[in-house]
Amino acid sequence: MRIDITPGRGRISVGPPGGPTATIPASVTVTITDTLPYDVEARLEWSPTVGKLAVRRVCCTALPGGDDVSPAGIARIALRDTIQAALETEYLGGTGWAGLLEKHSGRDALAVDALIYLLAVALQSPKPTATVAIARGLSPASGPKRILAARKAGLLPETEPGKAAGA
Repeated sequence: MRIDITPGRGRISVGPPGGPTATIPASVTVTITDTLPYDVEARLEWSPTVGKLAVRRVCCTALPGGDDVSPAGIARIALRDTIQAALETEYLGGTGWAGLLEKHSGRDALAVDALIYLLAVALQSPKPTATVAIARGLSPASGPKRILAARKAGLLPETEPGKAAGA
């Protein structure tokens, strides 16, 4: 499998009020080739409503000699996980979440937790609260407590229980 990420024009700063922040492109095109059953191109654009790079377009292309594009074939593609992993690799670099923690090691821990959460939401993480805990080497179960503390401190917007909010 080969994954190429092409950033669009414009940049977005992601982070809690007063920082720290991270900058990501306002749009990206993720191209996945050399994989079965199809080559895929996905266009993501920043959505301030949900605070993430939201998928706006997906194009599947049948491989030469392969099966025709079908709903069942599309359903077999782990598209969200593949896109999330590719975006994290591209925009966190080889050091991942640990590198982001190191970069902001002198900052308030709650503010850094808020940054990790907001960036995880922005990069399509299905479990941003667990991402915060895992980034700190903690049990994923401790993530909700850390995010609740950041919300109470005004570093994250209020949200419905169980629903991630990055805006």
